Amino acid sequence: ITHRWYSKDGAFEGLKKSAGKEGKDNDNDDDDETATAAGIDTHSVSCRDRVTYLTQNDFKHGTYRIRQCGHYVLSEDVVVNFNPPSEQEQRNADFSPNRIDGELFWFPTRQQSVHDDEYPGLYTYSGSYSLGFFAAITIESDHVIVDLNGYSLSMHRTFYLQQRFFSLIELAAKQFVPLQGPSTWGWTHEYYCNECEIRGPGTLGLTSHHAVHGNNAQNVYIHDLHVQYFDVAGIACNGCQSVRIEDVVIGPQNNAIPTLGRYTHARAFLPRLQHLAHTFGEQRIEFYGRAEMSVSELCTRLIRQMDMIYFNWVQATEYDVDDAEWIAAQKLFKNEAGWMDGGSSYGLVINGAGAAVVGIGARTTRTQNITLNGVEIFGIYNQAIEKIKFGLPSGTTRGILFDAIDWLSVVDQVKDRSRTQYIGDAYTDVQFAAAKFIDSWYYRNSFFVAPQEVAFVFKGNSNKTNYPF
Repeated sequence: ITHRWYSKDGAFEGLKKSAGKEGKDNDNDDDDETATAAGIDTHSVSCRDRVTYLTQNDFKHGTYRIRQCGHYVLSEDVVVNFNPPSEQEQRNADFSPNRIDGELFWFPTRQQSVHDDEYPGLYTYSGSYSLGFFAAITIESDHVIVDLNGYSLSMHRTFYLQQRFFSLIELAAKQFVPLQGPSTWGWTHEYYCNECEIRGPGTLGLTSHHAVHGNNAQNVYIHDLHVQYFDVAGIACNGCQSVRIEDVVIGPQNNAIPTLGRYTHARAFLPRLQHLAHTFGEQRIEFYGRAEMSVSELCTRLIRQMDMIYFNWVQATEYDVDDAEWIAAQKLFKNEAGWMDGGSSYGLVINGAGAAVVGIGARTTRTQNITLNGVEIFGIYNQAIEKIKFGLPSGTTRGILFDAIDWLSVVDQVKDRSRTQYIGDAYTDVQFAAAKFIDSWYYRNSFFVAPQEVAFVFKGNSNKTNYPF
């Protein structure tokens, strides 16, 4: 393989200069000024000379955002685990990995979230990081090489469990284009990779979604890699042009995925859950056929079930098989099969413009000039769990994160729909509680249920409510 660099006008030219001293960012603004005065193409000169060595310390507190052109080289195996609880916190008898009092573990801190140049959006529900850290590395500049240099990049096992939307390398500043996906990403700081290279030798390992993911990327060269243990796809590019993938082995996909998709939703919901509990925790709520309880009690129940899943998988904690809370937690969150329970598993997916989640195979626009050479794909697994979507003329029901409400799991029976009643679960109850007390558009996001469904949940399915189910 000949490693190539893209010049400013789009033509290839050989990468003429290699790394400087390890750990040094070879950026010299004075050299750029001198070159400009001499009439030299300063962009390509500075990019070739700007070499940055990456170590584990560069991934200590969050995503490594590449916002300058250059050559970025791993100098050791990197395992990302952003903002985890301290060892002392984990030793505490009352440790809760999903707690909502104080800073949320494995998410951007409040300080990090308020600055646009860090990780904005978590607590305003609008911004690139509104679902937490979505990548180990983001490429937010033209003319970038990410060089694995014989090393590996992967997620830490606990971070993998707790951050379920994640790509090891994102070819953009956001994980979705605006107006798509399960959150509001905002229109600012929008960037899609142009003229970038991801080179090996090296391994892209454990990740809860993708190894490499991009939207609207152009002039991308990916080569000499082993991509393995991804939950959704090894490499995914939507609406991408002039992409060349060579000598890449993709597989196997992770077939020991610990949780169902609902745990993904619950983790992403935690910032909203924190607001709900702190602002409306003392409010009382009564679902049909159940005793009145506080909103705080609903939030605590969801956290308790999430914690049980965490401790069972991370620490192999066993619970009594007759424990009602553990039974409920397993039904809601635990993936007994270990295979992907969603509708899509890919080694490599080249999709049209837009996310590859609906109308699969129908989106083909803006994708062109894709070259594959020496690509091997193996070990792809899927055990999709089909869910029935309910809707009314006014619209299809959906949750706050564009998730489907699993009506069949939260009702007592469906053989006789005139007798069907809502029994709920820890996650769905909290969604309805949030919708009852909070009217913020940013908070509610995609949430939609018709008045008939609200009546069904809170007043029951009877002649008095005109049998809404």
